[in-house]
Amino acid sequence: MIRYYLLLVFSCLMSLPAVAQTFKGRIVDEKANPVPYVSLYIHELSAGLVSDVDGRFHTTLKTGTYTCEVSCIGYVSQKFPIQVPASGLEKDIVLVERVYELGEVNVNRGGEDPAYAIMRQVIANAPYYRQQVKSYKGGTYLKGTGKVKEIPAILKLSKEVRKESKEIMGKLFVLEEQREVEFVAPNTWKSQVKAYRNSFPESMNAKVGITSFNLYTPTLFGKVSPLAVGAFSYYRFRLDGCYVEGSHVVNKIRVIPKTESPKLLSGYIYIIEDLWCLSSAEISLTGALQATIKATCKEVQPSVFLPTSVSMECKVSVMGLRAEASYLAALHYSALEVNKQLSGTWGTKESTATSRPLTKKQEKIQKQIEELTQKDDLSMRDAYQLSKLLTHSIQEADTLRPEHKFERRTAGSDTSVETDSLAGKRDSLYWAHVRSVPLKPEEIESYKRKELLSKDSLKSHGMSPDGQGEIGVSARPGVAAGILFGHTFRSKDKKNWLQIKGLDAWIPQYNFVDGYWIGPTISVGRRFSPASALHLTSHAYYTTARKTVVGYGDLVLEYAPHRLGKMTVSGGSLSADYNGESGEPLIINTLSTLLFARNDVKFYDKKYISFNNEIEIANSLLFSAGFTWQRRKSLENHRSTSYFGKTGSSNTPGNETFTPMPANELLKASFALEYTPAHYYRMSQGKKVYDSSRWPTFTLGYERAFLQGGEALSPTFHRVEFTARQQVEFGMFNTVQWMLNGGLFHDAENIQFPDYKHFAATRFPLAGRAFSDGFFLLDNYKYSTATRWAQAGITWNTPYLLLKRLPFFRKKAWDESLHLRSLVVYGRDPYTEVGYSVGLVNLMRIGVFAAFERCKYQSVGVSVALTLPK
Repeated sequence: MIRYYLLLVFSCLMSLPAVAQTFKGRIVDEKANPVPYVSLYIHELSAGLVSDVDGRFHTTLKTGTYTCEVSCIGYVSQKFPIQVPASGLEKDIVLVERVYELGEVNVNRGGEDPAYAIMRQVIANAPYYRQQVKSYKGGTYLKGTGKVKEIPAILKLSKEVRKESKEIMGKLFVLEEQREVEFVAPNTWKSQVKAYRNSFPESMNAKVGITSFNLYTPTLFGKVSPLAVGAFSYYRFRLDGCYVEGSHVVNKIRVIPKTESPKLLSGYIYIIEDLWCLSSAEISLTGALQATIKATCKEVQPSVFLPTSVSMECKVSVMGLRAEASYLAALHYSALEVNKQLSGTWGTKESTATSRPLTKKQEKIQKQIEELTQKDDLSMRDAYQLSKLLTHSIQEADTLRPEHKFERRTAGSDTSVETDSLAGKRDSLYWAHVRSVPLKPEEIESYKRKELLSKDSLKSHGMSPDGQGEIGVSARPGVAAGILFGHTFRSKDKKNWLQIKGLDAWIPQYNFVDGYWIGPTISVGRRFSPASALHLTSHAYYTTARKTVVGYGDLVLEYAPHRLGKMTVSGGSLSADYNGESGEPLIINTLSTLLFARNDVKFYDKKYISFNNEIEIANSLLFSAGFTWQRRKSLENHRSTSYFGKTGSSNTPGNETFTPMPANELLKASFALEYTPAHYYRMSQGKKVYDSSRWPTFTLGYERAFLQGGEALSPTFHRVEFTARQQVEFGMFNTVQWMLNGGLFHDAENIQFPDYKHFAATRFPLAGRAFSDGFFLLDNYKYSTATRWAQAGITWNTPYLLLKRLPFFRKKAWDESLHLRSLVVYGRDPYTEVGYSVGLVNLMRIGVFAAFERCKYQSVGVSVALTLPK
């Protein structure tokens, strides 16, 4: 489990000298107490290292003279030469606590703290620093440790879990990794794992992925960055002091969240005056993951400050799980290239002779930038305007920007990782060269413990040890484990696969019509490129009550990834929900039927074959066309009582227009257009991925059922439907989701109940959809119609509304929402629900709802929503 928390931290860069001597020591304060996580920077190599929690450091350098700079937040930096002889060098370093000064400042704007003037400059220039570096090569030494201190009590009920917990509880586990990295702006990362070692149990599959680490992004560690546009809405800032380091003045600014929200950061950032970039940062995260992260930046090239050491300590406390983890990384850069195309776009940077001539649009932007940067003090509006202008200037200067005006390439990450064949087999001599900190006794013991376990495991299988295997390569599971958890078999080139789903897919549902569905789910496929593939998924089940075989399959071809092409051929014979478009997930119906005899979902027999194709005909204009043939008939219950002996209802939908459905056939064509204006996108591994849009998404659908020869019961109808929906973000983590939907049937003859317009509705108190997506006090089929309808809904989600304003709840991660949804169907009274809910976004919520018909109160109820697939 610890691996999930290790993956929350980032990894950046450090490499190994070919022939080197040891440079090691210990860093203490004036009272001889160890100073943890101190950054050491070797100027000649553009390489950083970081001390451990006991102040110890360890690295290897070729014989020669170097300049070493030692920095730690709260202490005076030191810069001194070191001479590394052939026998190596051991040096203890004493740091002196820093005394911050507040010089004379001009207080204006109603006596605001001078930190605000500094932060306006930093926020305004953040777009420049996000794009400052064009490329580099480098590497990293990374070490992470983890310790599980407590597991949830409910898990201890399992004998297997209790046995496993004895092997991990209270014991330290350690992971080390060395990588070589290549970065190309804006978001391409190629890395090769040169060495990897860990003492975590194999079941944890501990590994660390590389992420694009940039202190100037609008979000840091999933939280709102204090350098983001709009940061003044979320944070207060205070200048706690300043100091001189080299030729630069550094300002210490405290970051204070305006509310006690786990979505915000706190701590200190250190700003270099005039350059308005970060010198270092000490950031704290709150919530289930409590962490303190320190990053130290050094001037790897003139006016280019990049992180050279990173450390983190965190505590995890969630749902009875308590764990601790730590992390440190030493970073190294080489072959660093600055983006010269940005020269001259930033008011305080000098233009270069290599800058290409400016276009008229660039000249206009450049003039506006110069006017703003010449101001002694920026207003908040100036800061936001300058940030916007710099972003536009960077986009205009980017000669490699995409040709399509709606394509973006400034965010996201295109990451590839390769593993050296010897990465898991490096010996102790190799690791002694690459480590930036020595191993502690507890860490050495952790490695020894795993080596003993590995040898015992090999002996028990009659094998001899042959070293560690490659990263990410795991043994095939046994038969029992394969059935329980499933398994995927892949070809050597990983282009072909066969997947057998686990136990949850072997028994997907239970209902009174069929009993249990029991059978396998198998998927096979071939990938032609990272964004195109052909895959077939088949499901075959035996029904224990109806004593028949049901099954279905889907053949899907993903093609034309730039146009989101997707072709699907489906077919099968099964018991289907009358509400095939927005019904409840089958797992919810299984629980309600099996335990409480609440068989609210009703089923009919359906044999079908269908074809559907989706493709973009213009940017964000998605066209889909499909054809389906179905043979349907009514079904009856073969069971009627729950596990506790309660009796359920008949298999008849609760709708006043419902009549028993005789055997009939349907031949139907369907077409749909979906469009979002000005919808920007990015290409990820060759496939188009859309960003959120400021505009609504509009959908227009049409269905036509055809009369089949002399089939008297064959339905015929025209159905037209329109939908508009949007999610709007505003203020401090506030979102509003709204939806409008309406439609009608025309020339409908012999129409059957599965062809009706159905709505997302349930009265069971556990729902499998978000509260913004349906009705929760309405019977499943009560308002289903073959005439005309209109519905609308709006949800306001906010971190603080009622309960969250109470001190006890203020620091909780959940938020609050208000809901309103109405439905009008021809021939029925209008129906409305209003509600209030608390929870974790749309993952899990509990809400209270009241129902009204024609504004007359009908009922009230409590519902729990879990967002589940159908």
